[in-house]
Amino acid sequence: MKARHMYSRVGIEADLATMADARQATKAVLQTLRDRLTPDEARQAAAQLPAELKRLWASDERPARRPLKLHRREFYDRVKQAADLPTLRKAELVTDAVFAALKEQLSEGEADDILTQLPRDLKYVWVHA
Repeated sequence: MKARHMYSRVGIEADLATMADARQATKAVLQTLRDRLTPDEARQAAAQLPAELKRLWASDERPARRPLKLHRREFYDRVKQAADLPTLRKAELVTDAVFAALKEQLSEGEADDILTQLPRDLKYVWVHA
């Protein structure tokens, strides 16, 4: 899936006004997920993305970071803030849409590797996206 198709899908599924809003929301989810994963796992996931999504994923990355211990509510709060979304419900919709599209980009093994690093409440979101 090309980045443009992903933005379009996210925009439609999350009812966002513009393609720019969808790109910003996609970036927010990708970076929040990246920061929840170990750096090694984040690099492995990014390696399977097309170039533009890989750049979004990697932008603002801190090289020697530790994974953030985010549960579902904190994840949504961070997405809401980073994407400048009006409500937590909108952050949930965006997260679901990005997770679903991202899982289509990744091998089944890589999607499973991400799943193992998520807390139970985010595992539920990942599996049902």
